[in-house]
Amino acid sequence: MIDLFIATFISLFVIVDPLGSASVFAAITKDISKQDARKIAFKGVVIAIAILMVFAFIGEALLHHMGISLHAFRVAGGTLLFVTAFQMIMGAKGADHFAEGMTSSPQGLQSLAVYPVAIPLLAGPGCMTAVVLHASEAASLSGVTIVALAVLTVQLISLVTMLMSVKIVSFMGHTGSSITARIVGVLLAALSVQFIADGIHGLMNTL
Repeated sequence: MIDLFIATFISLFVIVDPLGSASVFAAITKDISKQDARKIAFKGVVIAIAILMVFAFIGEALLHHMGISLHAFRVAGGTLLFVTAFQMIMGAKGADHFAEGMTSSPQGLQSLAVYPVAIPLLAGPGCMTAVVLHASEAASLSGVTIVALAVLTVQLISLVTMLMSVKIVSFMGHTGSSITARIVGVLLAALSVQFIADGIHGLMNTL
């Protein structure tokens, strides 16, 4: 159970990248009051947790209902994670990327909690994929609960970093944030390749 928690925690931590998310959050809330920013952070985390919990507990059943094997999902999910990792390494998912999108499309404060905070920062396709894959490895309901606990832990860490986003960005600076994002991107790329390899191995065994 401890191994499952650690594996899930590391996967989600690398994908969510709390420090990177803090940089994005600081950028999109720079013209918003601290009180409103806190509300957006809390609501975004709650939405993200709800989404990932659904995928943790019924994601595998949903795949089965759609006739999709876990092996095929591993290949598809690993490919998706690799694309995310590539964008992180190339700097296409930085704070400016999301900030520009928000300034070009006026939305209410409540909408910010859904996009981009909850999706894609905290519970994007990569997180959904990782949660389903790790939950599928759990042999029992208690195992899925361990996955859910890892989800909660990462989301709470993300909440703390968003609430402290201004201080974190000030401390790390643009260069520090960029280096961190690229290192995390390399780790995520390695993780995605492992998902793909496991999926292909499983598909070959079923032939």
